Amino acid sequence: MRLLRLLRFLPLLSLTFLAQAAEFGDKRDKPGEVQALRVPEGLIPSSAARTPEEELKSFQVAPGFRIELVASEPLVQDPVVTQIAPDGRLWVVEMRGFMAAMDGKGEELPSGRVVVLEDTDHDGRMDKSTVFADGLVMPRALLLVGEGALVGAPPKLWYFRDTDGDGKADNQTEIAGDFGWVNNPLHPELGNPEQAANSLLWTLDNWIHAAHYTRKYRFENGQFSTGVTSFHGQWGLAQDNDGHLFYNSNQDPLRVDVLPSHYTARNPNNEQCAGTNLQVYSDQLVWSVRVNPGVNRGYRDGILRENGRLKEFTAACAPHIYRGGAFGADFEGNPFICEPAGNLIKREIMTAKNGRLTCKEAYEQQEFVASTDERFRPVNLTTGPDGALYVTDFYRGVLQHRESFTTYLRTYSENRGLDKPLHLGRIWRRRAR
Repeated sequence: MRLLRLLRFLPLLSLTFLAQAAEFGDKRDKPGEVQALRVPEGLIPSSAARTPEEELKSFQVAPGFRIELVASEPLVQDPVVTQIAPDGRLWVVEMRGFMAAMDGKGEELPSGRVVVLEDTDHDGRMDKSTVFADGLVMPRALLLVGEGALVGAPPKLWYFRDTDGDGKADNQTEIAGDFGWVNNPLHPELGNPEQAANSLLWTLDNWIHAAHYTRKYRFENGQFSTGVTSFHGQWGLAQDNDGHLFYNSNQDPLRVDVLPSHYTARNPNNEQCAGTNLQVYSDQLVWSVRVNPGVNRGYRDGILRENGRLKEFTAACAPHIYRGGAFGADFEGNPFICEPAGNLIKREIMTAKNGRLTCKEAYEQQEFVASTDERFRPVNLTTGPDGALYVTDFYRGVLQHRESFTTYLRTYSENRGLDKPLHLGRIWRRRAR
């Protein structure tokens, strides 16, 4: 660690690294691979945190749309999941323990929360925040069910209820004890937050599914029952009007199950049933509006374009199928995909032909939303009752977890001051003009 502190002060343009100084992410490199900054420092804009008003000016949006602030710190901090209740209140999961320090220390502390945001003066912006549940360790999943809320805080899946009407949970029931992978050498009980169960979704078959998890749940007469399903992606889960499940992984923007997953379970001779885990969108190109040296392997050939901007998906997550009815017929059933490392959200147009789903980019070398702010981190999308698209902005400098950090990215983040400040966060609303 002493060597790492010294490396912080070396010029990145000439930086090379020794094996004994390697981060976990360096283990995937070839021996002797040089981790050098490819973007001249003079071309990298400020990485300083911006106010919500300053960040709003950083957005470039597709024609016919505008973006509005719904909530920001201190009302909401480190948001990773948002769900809108029938009464219009925003329920938000706050992963406040994520990378609170560059070495990952502190993530085992019960600092996570679920908060409920309200707009009491009806001006379109939240002005009241109530902590529904706290004392959670790295929570990352939420679903309003019955008179309570399912909350995933690996390795537990909890059902919280407010029985006395004060807005705070006072009843807590464990639904599952395996809601997460045990593969974190620092905190084995937590698992890697990039590789753990998340994104609860109540689907048309009346089962509750999750990403990165092989169990499903049904809620009937106030009780939960359990079933088995197939594995779905890395972060985020969505469905269309036909009940198809959509998911993705870092560099694979969109996959789909066009057949219900229980058919897979009925066929003991196949690990994967035909009609599941199909690639819908193979084009990985993205169109950032800023240079992106702060990606985990930005030192490799082909990661950045010659202009220093991210070339392809590297952190694809949170797929969302728009079914809101407010954007016009051309948008119905369109997939939207977050790319927080590239500070953008992509819109795709999906078509079905001969039983096969395929996608193409909605815009030519342009994204639905893109920002020049390095800390804009869209990690979750949801459609509101008004038909608008709500964007959960983690608003963090450090997006990569310690488990996958390269020495290059750690040094870049320290030099740019991306590890501070903490506990910011915004919720944005995309409306048609």
